[in-house]
Amino acid sequence: MLQQHVRPQRAITATDMRRNFGALVNRLRTSHEHTIIESSGAPVAVLLSVAEYQDLLTERQLAAFNDFARSLGKEVEKRGLTEDQLLADLEETKREVFVETYGEIG
Repeated sequence: MLQQHVRPQRAITATDMRRNFGALVNRLRTSHEHTIIESSGAPVAVLLSVAEYQDLLTERQLAAFNDFARSLGKEVEKRGLTEDQLLADLEETKREVFVETYGEIG
């Protein structure tokens, strides 16, 4: 399970964001706080630092990989493959892809 990071947040209005954009950007440089932008009292967007954005992407990629690994494991079990059979199948597939891409060697 992925660890959830609780980051500080604050809310500002779209008008305040327009008026204080430079200060807001400077604040993002020095903090890991994200800012919720509200319009007419409703949240419409989030402004966050690049570091926090990259953390979110990494967490998303790890979650996608974990989902893939679980699906693969279930398929392997369903087919009744041993680890050795799976590895042999993977090697054969790698060879086929290589030949399709680069042609036969030698």
